[in-house]
Amino acid sequence: MIEKERGIPDYISKLEALIRRIPDTEPGREKAISELRKRRAGYKGEQKLDYYLSFLDEKEYKIFHGLRLLNGKYYFQIDTLVLTKKYAIIIEVKNWNGTIIFEPDFHQLIRILNDKEEAFHDPLSQAEHQQRQFKKWLRTNGYPDLPIEYAVVISSPSTIIKSPYKQISDKVLHAHRLISKISSVEKTNPVERLNEKEVKKISKTLLKKHVPHKADILKLFNINHQTLLTGVHCPKCSALPMIFHWGKWHCSSCKAISTTAHHQALQDYFHLIKPRITSKEFREFTHVSSLNAATRLLSNMGIPFEGERSKRIYHKNPEL
Repeated sequence: MIEKERGIPDYISKLEALIRRIPDTEPGREKAISELRKRRAGYKGEQKLDYYLSFLDEKEYKIFHGLRLLNGKYYFQIDTLVLTKKYAIIIEVKNWNGTIIFEPDFHQLIRILNDKEEAFHDPLSQAEHQQRQFKKWLRTNGYPDLPIEYAVVISSPSTIIKSPYKQISDKVLHAHRLISKISSVEKTNPVERLNEKEVKKISKTLLKKHVPHKADILKLFNINHQTLLTGVHCPKCSALPMIFHWGKWHCSSCKAISTTAHHQALQDYFHLIKPRITSKEFREFTHVSSLNAATRLLSNMGIPFEGERSKRIYHKNPEL
């Protein structure tokens, strides 16, 4: 059973908002576009895993995607965690193309793509670190010791995997071999260490202790929020800004008309600037001149708010 669904990472949503709002001349734009490509590729690779995980018995396996947990001062993140009564397995997913060469002696990975060599951090070391952290997390939260395995899954079937060490193949595999790997782990861990009640309790604690990562995207890319493009984008041609007139948004470029175009603008504001907004700030960001119109637009969206009408503060929905 999937206990924690895989969702579009908040970091990707923020990068998309940033690229919509950053001027073409801003030095950080190309870096943001490159980062978004990498993040989307990684997310796409993680999604490929879902097909193979769907073959697991829902009654026996608890699946958690994108967990981020705290161990003392530091957080650790797990792409996918599979929990059973007998063991747990941590899955680190990589969506690399070309040829990848694992070099355990130097704890690095070399990728060769289009005759270009590029070095990456060793994903096996990452997965091993997550294994240690999860063991510690279980102890800290008062749960019994549990065998914890890990695997690095390469999502693209065309990727060539090489290593001078044969034992690498026990930990690194293509996605289509994932079920075989889990079956192998099952055979080496036949003893039930947890009962049904303990599994449910751990699952509940994992969900409760999960802390989403909320990156300050402007700070990471060294961008001043005052340089961001304001206004409402046209949902049809992406032109900026649309004009609000008689309860509707009008695009002067393609002549499209919308009643909800401001929804995306508000989410961009929440992602990039801060998770709350006043009517005045909304009017400045969307170029709506009327206080009554702005208040009506915000109220009709049904988003959480606090305060009296004239001093109302609207908040980003927690799930967004």
